[in-house]
Amino acid sequence: MFDDLRSYLSYLEGQGQLRRVKEEVEVKFDIAAGIRKTSDVEGPALLFENVKGFPGWRVLGGLFATRKLVALGLGVPQDQMLERYLTLEDKRIPPETVSSGPVKEIKWIGAEVDLSKLPIVTHASKDCGPYVTIGVQVGKDPETHIRNLSIHRMLVLGKDKLSLWAPADHHLGRMILKAEEKNRGLEVATAIGVEPALVIGSQAKVPYGIDEYHVAGGLRGAAVKLIRCETIDVEVPAFAEIVIEGVTIPGERVADGPYGEYPGCYSEAKQAPVLKVTAITMRKNPIYQTALTGMPVTENHTLIEYGNAAVVYREVKKIVPEVRAVNMTPGGTFRHHVVVSIKKRAENEGRNVILALLAMGIGLKQVIVVDHDIDPFDPMQVDWAMATRFQADKDAIIVPRIACSTLDPSCPENRVTAGLGIDATAPMKERWRFEKVEIPGVDKVKYL
Repeated sequence: MFDDLRSYLSYLEGQGQLRRVKEEVEVKFDIAAGIRKTSDVEGPALLFENVKGFPGWRVLGGLFATRKLVALGLGVPQDQMLERYLTLEDKRIPPETVSSGPVKEIKWIGAEVDLSKLPIVTHASKDCGPYVTIGVQVGKDPETHIRNLSIHRMLVLGKDKLSLWAPADHHLGRMILKAEEKNRGLEVATAIGVEPALVIGSQAKVPYGIDEYHVAGGLRGAAVKLIRCETIDVEVPAFAEIVIEGVTIPGERVADGPYGEYPGCYSEAKQAPVLKVTAITMRKNPIYQTALTGMPVTENHTLIEYGNAAVVYREVKKIVPEVRAVNMTPGGTFRHHVVVSIKKRAENEGRNVILALLAMGIGLKQVIVVDHDIDPFDPMQVDWAMATRFQADKDAIIVPRIACSTLDPSCPENRVTAGLGIDATAPMKERWRFEKVEIPGVDKVKYL
């Protein structure tokens, strides 16, 4: 794999998947517009080399703008991404602590800290300010001291303060609350500009108490090299471009939002913890990385697609061992809608799958189950299955008031949604009536 972000960018450039942008851009909207465009055209990652007001800085965007770029980051063909998650998420390699690393080349500590000197991007037209969007946060459980890696948005509040939107039902949010119960802040480091396996590994859906550095090591096939922070007891990637060190202020909350979020809508202002920044360290000639969210498909979506699909696949396999495929749909933001294809061998297995998935609490609000002869990635085939194998009065399941992690604006209240299940599998009796019409000899026709 890659030692750092820079070696990966060199690889991408050799593959024709990185474009250097020489024209001057502003951090407000210009950079985000470029990322939006490259996401829409399945284009390359973008390295902005002329950022107005920030001489010497480069800004990277769209590094995971497409599924292809995510696959390149893990070094596997795109059609093997789910298999990669299923096999290597459980193959864990512990990290290695080193005494020095490039991220310590420049240090701003205490009064030297000034977030306004970083080219932090404002993305969408109604965003309330500039946000750090793809920093990998590293925190430790206050009791077990086991690390957690995650990505949460951070609004710039001043030269040394950031919001940290980490809800209570997320691992980092739980750690913040546990620290506050002891009247303490939680020490959190945010690593910006790291090699792709670390970002992708941070999005693995592993249980609370699993150190995602171990997962990232498994994904990259080698230990992640860590170095201790300057002002807090947290270990960070030694080859990161930038690390922001800080401590949450116990009990302090601030309005965070509106912000253009993953459903493609603006999230309202929410009360978020506040992080007091104690140090910023970085490499010489640093690369600041930003990511876009908003209308699908963006980096926010591609990064969680296969992690969510792996969780769903494992859950379905507990019920129906023969799973053909799982499609977390783009329009469903790779979170809320899923189509599952199974080899059904008993009546009502489809219903069991629906109820199990809706009960997982990962944000699913629509589950469609189809037979093994239906490609869940083909909308026409799924639509045909619903037209010929589904009756709304007996094959639809509605589950009200499910607790879940979601920013879906249609939810009636915070962290609550409803679930719809559609069992579009054929009944076991008289299955011949539901078979696809086949025309013999089509494969032998040579004149077309």
